[in-house]
Amino acid sequence: MERTRQAGRSPFALHFRGLRTLTLVLAGILIWFVFSYRGILQYLGARGRRNAQRDNVESVKEEIGELEKQKQSLELGMFENEKSVREAYRLVRPGENLIVISEEEQTSGTKQPAEPPKSH
Repeated sequence: MERTRQAGRSPFALHFRGLRTLTLVLAGILIWFVFSYRGILQYLGARGRRNAQRDNVESVKEEIGELEKQKQSLELGMFENEKSVREAYRLVRPGENLIVISEEEQTSGTKQPAEPPKSH
């Protein structure tokens, strides 16, 4: 059982039947790439600009979040700050009356610490 050769076909052609199709596909891809090279470069440039803008938006969002936290901190701490300043400088709002409660001096009924002896 000998293998017979088909007329007009070389052994190389029989072995690589899909080589012609592969060559045509690769040539088509190469031609498409050459004609659309400018479009590919424009696409890559636009994609880079989009990514830069996306990063910029993300950093601005983070900054807004930090500013919101600072705003809330100031709003919550404002009462405490105002209270401490008003007490320190004895300030009042319009319509308020200032009441000062001072500590009483020691009365005669309380024990006072003994004075150390004087030495000459």
